Amino acid sequence: MVKSFGWISLVDDSKAEKELILEVKDLRTYIYDEDEIVLKILEGINFKLYKGETLGILGPSGVGKSLLALSILKLIKWPGKIEGGEVFFKGTNLFKLDEESFDDLRGKEIGLVMQNTTGGMDPLRDMTYTTGQPYKVHAEDEPVKAEIKALVVSQLGKVSLPQPTETSDKYAHQMSGGENQRVKIATALMNNPTLLIADEPVSNLDTTVARMIMNLLADMKEKFNLTMILIAHNLGVIAELSDKVAIMYAGKIIEIGDVEAMYYNPRHPFTQGLFFASPSIAPRGKLKPIPGVEPDPRKYPTGCHFHPRCEYAIEKCSIDQPSLEENEKNHFVACWRTKDIPKYEADF
Repeated sequence: MVKSFGWISLVDDSKAEKELILEVKDLRTYIYDEDEIVLKILEGINFKLYKGETLGILGPSGVGKSLLALSILKLIKWPGKIEGGEVFFKGTNLFKLDEESFDDLRGKEIGLVMQNTTGGMDPLRDMTYTTGQPYKVHAEDEPVKAEIKALVVSQLGKVSLPQPTETSDKYAHQMSGGENQRVKIATALMNNPTLLIADEPVSNLDTTVARMIMNLLADMKEKFNLTMILIAHNLGVIAELSDKVAIMYAGKIIEIGDVEAMYYNPRHPFTQGLFFASPSIAPRGKLKPIPGVEPDPRKYPTGCHFHPRCEYAIEKCSIDQPSLEENEKNHFVACWRTKDIPKYEADF
């Protein structure tokens, strides 16, 4: 059962499903350049996701959010490489599956909505081909064209595309960004997957269309009891659609917890900085930027990667890297100074 408080969605724990769908353990993904210098884009990623939950992932560009989605699906290609860790989907270690077995999961049990509104779309193929492809690939018997056409039209109708029959005959260039994004969501949900990964699904859309896509995702989640990973830059989008929130910085998750705790009581200095820098969320009169710049992944600082920009840093912060520790129930923070940092005064 989901309760709404303003623009924040909370899960009623007494009704929440407790089936573990996804568990990521110590995931590490590196990128190599021409000189074989390692870029530790993802380092020690850990989280759990239960049936019906949505995990929102926030962080600046370049911290590894999209690479995390691709790593879960084992879609990393050279010069990227998954260096270690485990990903369990409904109890199965995905990284121990052969490629054929993994292909059986992609597009069937796990759906992906890519960042670009036309990403993954063949400009020479119509929407019947694009949307119907996951069903065709995973069908036990070769489906006939009429069957695929009927299913596609039905699916396009479910994502509220007007005139779905006519839309099924169109090509990507004949539709708007919002329409293409709806098609991509319809495609990702074609086989009723257990897990949907949506990477910046509204980032390239205007406000009105973005609101329609957000409403669509919320509706699809409720109808199909979807488990989702939602990657976004927008704090409002994450708050509205997520049950749990993970904050990423310099390749690590530095804070993770239930959405209410994260937005009303962020405990990591970087998380507080994100909120103070957001005009729509920062307490009135307290808008301020985060000092400094994000570190180069070729030479991350020792200790806590955020310490050069942190006003609360002490010597220990520059030497030892903190791990995620439970600050309160279901709220974990990687910071040596958590207990000394002033409480964030939410004003929304």
